[in-house]
Amino acid sequence: MSTTSGITADAALNSSVEAIRQHYDSLSLWYRLFWGDHLHHGWFNTGTEKSSEAQIEMLRQCTAMLRIPIAARVLDVGCGYGATGIFLASELACQVDGLNVSPNQLMVAKKKVAAAKLSPKVQLRLQDAESFVYPADYYDLVWTMESSEHFSDKQRYFHQVHRTLRRDGRLLVAAWTGSMGSYSVRGVAKHFVCREICTADEYVGFIESAGMRVQNLVNATTYVVPTWRICLSRVKRFGLLRHLVSQEVRSFADGLEIILDAYLSGELNYTIIAGTRS
Repeated sequence: MSTTSGITADAALNSSVEAIRQHYDSLSLWYRLFWGDHLHHGWFNTGTEKSSEAQIEMLRQCTAMLRIPIAARVLDVGCGYGATGIFLASELACQVDGLNVSPNQLMVAKKKVAAAKLSPKVQLRLQDAESFVYPADYYDLVWTMESSEHFSDKQRYFHQVHRTLRRDGRLLVAAWTGSMGSYSVRGVAKHFVCREICTADEYVGFIESAGMRVQNLVNATTYVVPTWRICLSRVKRFGLLRHLVSQEVRSFADGLEIILDAYLSGELNYTIIAGTRS
């Protein structure tokens, strides 16, 4: 993992696995309240779509980029409330294994999967992606959407991805990208317990060094920015209740404005990478 001396210290203090677990457990209700069961960004073609429509469009954009075969075996790394797994299983008949460090999120996810009657096809487990034992030559796709920012050793993670993918298997990475030399990017990392936010070029280096090929790279920033405007508008409705909630919830709410400002300044980007194991 690349680091700049002294720059990542503030983020690192708050980004142990336990801190990440506590963040998502304590804010589980608020994430769903402000953004819904799909924790990932939305893809807004016009900016007028409903957030739920934009979130599904994000999944459609990514699956189209990957050309996922029907009934693929998928590892969803950082599966949130299970919504992506449900989409892949119902739309493409995928067999999905999901990893999550948050017991609160996992409890909701399993209920959602059961309600969708997809329990045989979507299996979820409480597991840190960095300590997970990746089976060799097993998955057709490793889906890494907005989770790699939390990893302490990204290079090692991509070596594990290479190990677990079958020949011609696909990799998806969708991530915040930027330089930790930027004050704004460091602010995002601190508020959202990211160990290090890396540049798009660094991600390409990690993937290629692990023996995989990058087939497509998209800077989707302009398509995802409305995500944060919508979240901020919802937070403002809750503003009068700020004094009734924990400091962690207030910090989360403040972080929404920080990330929007970082996007608008151009210092933070949203990058989608499709890769393959040859």
